[in-house]
Amino acid sequence: MNRPSSPPSEPRPPQRNDSVLPVAVLLLVLSAAAIFAAGLSLGSSAGGRDAAERAAMEAFIETYRRINDDYLGEAQPDELLEGAIRGMIETLDDPYSAYLGPDDFESTFDEISGRFEGIGARMDTQASDGASCPRIETGCLLRVVEILPDTPALAAGLRVDDVVTAVDGRSLEGQTIEDAVRLIRGPRESLVTLALTRDGQSLELPITRGLIASQDVRSALLADGQVGYLRIDGFSSGAGDAFETALGEQLAEGVRRLVVDVRADPGGLVDAAVEITSQFLADGPVYWEEDAQGRQHAVRVQGGGLATDPAIEVAVLVDSGTASASEILAGALQDAGRARLVGERTFGKGTVQEWTQLPGQSGGLRLSVAKWLTRDLEWVQDVGLRPDVEVAAGERFWPVSDDDAVQAAALAADAQLQHAVNMLLAVEAPAATAPPG
Repeated sequence: MNRPSSPPSEPRPPQRNDSVLPVAVLLLVLSAAAIFAAGLSLGSSAGGRDAAERAAMEAFIETYRRINDDYLGEAQPDELLEGAIRGMIETLDDPYSAYLGPDDFESTFDEISGRFEGIGARMDTQASDGASCPRIETGCLLRVVEILPDTPALAAGLRVDDVVTAVDGRSLEGQTIEDAVRLIRGPRESLVTLALTRDGQSLELPITRGLIASQDVRSALLADGQVGYLRIDGFSSGAGDAFETALGEQLAEGVRRLVVDVRADPGGLVDAAVEITSQFLADGPVYWEEDAQGRQHAVRVQGGGLATDPAIEVAVLVDSGTASASEILAGALQDAGRARLVGERTFGKGTVQEWTQLPGQSGGLRLSVAKWLTRDLEWVQDVGLRPDVEVAAGERFWPVSDDDAVQAAALAADAQLQHAVNMLLAVEAPAATAPPG
């Protein structure tokens, strides 16, 4: 989960992605001279650092100096330091921790703002059974799950269910979905070529990147206006406000049955998850955070939510692509008895990533710094949330059509959504009252 979740341009304090709280520390990338002057090698200001750590720092400094002073070939100090940072992160063997260069770090935070430069397609890493998986490899494919409207991907002919195997000739084997997305995105008007597998055939598809405005929240009225449908595709900085607006509009129409859809939602900002969850819960924790020392603290609801009235019936759609911030939302509503989960077991990402921008033009770190636990203190890592009603996936409902027959057919093809709608309609409708505020 990310927090400034899921993804700055100017130096910022550390941020968390599907993660947790911004903190007031700054990780410094020091040159060898600065490290030496700081006393890390001499021990003059090392304080509580033990001898082994000081010896390790001395070994690093000696290696850095020898390369700079005596290496026969060419060596760039900035590249040496970047390689050292990257190597430290890679030794953690954590797919959610990474070093990002300046361009990648900036583009990640552009996404958090809801605008980014890329092709306009949503992708997921999927195993043969359709479940999400962590790294692209044999049996875990990068599959296109949605083409956004009016985007370069749509114009170029990219299709849902296309499998992406390489980007600009670079194989995606062993990469995470975050790695793949960084390769696919890039400056507007630049060209990227995707190697695809489509219906058993291999092809290459060139796409000219553009500026993409993400639409994290979409809504519709179903069942002749009796059920409100609210789909969340990501938890960017604007998702909370967008959700509140859409929810308020539906409540003003007298809707008292709601389906919140977080299927194939990889998460985003934890603050956005708290904002949206707080629309449904009047009090209590949204989730708990446990730091590296085992200390726990509750992150509580904000209050003033539009749909805290228990007479408003809620169902939440989940699947194996529901992860991180979306699991915080779903888990909180399930634990509080505020909503029933319908669909498939969720992904199970229960760690918090903190974003730290390094000084100068050195990029930044995404580092797992804590666990997050559900409202009932359960850790979902690699386990996920089990739905109250398990329903196998069918087609996913969207887009809404002005043609009633087309919309009815789309709804009927989405087995999970249809089940949720029928479940809500089986409950006697509460009397309509004006929403608060």
